[in-house]
Amino acid sequence: MAQFQILDHLMNLAGSSNLHDRMRVWFVQQAMEDSAFANLLFVCCQHLRRVMNKHRVMMVDMEALGDRGVAVDSLEALRKTYNRHKSMLEIMTDLLAQARSGVREEEGNAFMEWYYGLIVVYDVLANLF
Repeated sequence: MAQFQILDHLMNLAGSSNLHDRMRVWFVQQAMEDSAFANLLFVCCQHLRRVMNKHRVMMVDMEALGDRGVAVDSLEALRKTYNRHKSMLEIMTDLLAQARSGVREEEGNAFMEWYYGLIVVYDVLANLF
């Protein structure tokens, strides 16, 4: 039952009962959603880089203070946070690369559906004449 609801929804979006039109709408929407996700990941990575740069500056300043009790504990905590952020950034960067690859794949799928639709239209027109 859910499959038919999805097809009906795609048919309404595409304004057509043609399967290729519905699939084209699906692939275009999927590419847009994947692109939005990739953009969100990019923004998160940029934010994390800025935070890490601030931490790096703070660590240099704290190291300049030398061994002064609380500063040593704070410096160690800051280093742990920096290393955790570094690991997170590596994972998010890999995920961003995969998301961008997915966007290119979905855009390729949408193009192929569009191209196949042109071939079908051409064949129909060729048969009419």
